[in-house]
Amino acid sequence: MGVFQTLRFLMENGGAAAWFIFLSAMILAVISVERLSFLFLQYSFRAQDSLNQIRQAVLKRDYTKAIQICNSNTKSPDLAVVKSGLLAAEHGREAIKSALGASIVEISKKVEKRVPLIALIAATSTLLGLLGTISGLIKTFAALAEADAAQKGELLGRGISEAMYATATGLVLGIVAMVIHTLCTSKGDEIVGESQSAAYNLVTWIEESERSK
Repeated sequence: MGVFQTLRFLMENGGAAAWFIFLSAMILAVISVERLSFLFLQYSFRAQDSLNQIRQAVLKRDYTKAIQICNSNTKSPDLAVVKSGLLAAEHGREAIKSALGASIVEISKKVEKRVPLIALIAATSTLLGLLGTISGLIKTFAALAEADAAQKGELLGRGISEAMYATATGLVLGIVAMVIHTLCTSKGDEIVGESQSAAYNLVTWIEESERSK
């Protein structure tokens, strides 16, 4: 059975809850593609070589050159943090730290954007599966109360089947959403951690350059 045939089978046999689960799955797919692409491809540029060049420029107190190096790649969060600190360098140490902190907060917002929705889908899809189980059983027992003996077996099997299909669909979607949420959260923490390290290094370089005057 192919993917489309499987989906059609679940929609036809999973009851109303399966439709809500399917809608949640489509939302999860859109968010996941955007978030995974952003975190793992667009916003995870390794800038170690550029940071080494910036270090040399900062030690020489050549902040203009250091800023130009930062401008060479606008997709690197590390370079964005360092640039914010360099732009505030002429206003003193506290201004530098304030600018670095604000830049890190901005990066945190970018990497956490829409990630809580993935966690919400992980939680609600499981509950929707449970709702499908309960609704399927309610429909089954309601039908059994009015059915004759010959139909009871068929109705019981159909109702339990609907309940189990809804539960299985909700659990599968919940597991997938949890895995994606973990990947996004882990990568986001890594990006923020590297940005914090770059900010700390910049302060260290500036202090070192001032001691060598």
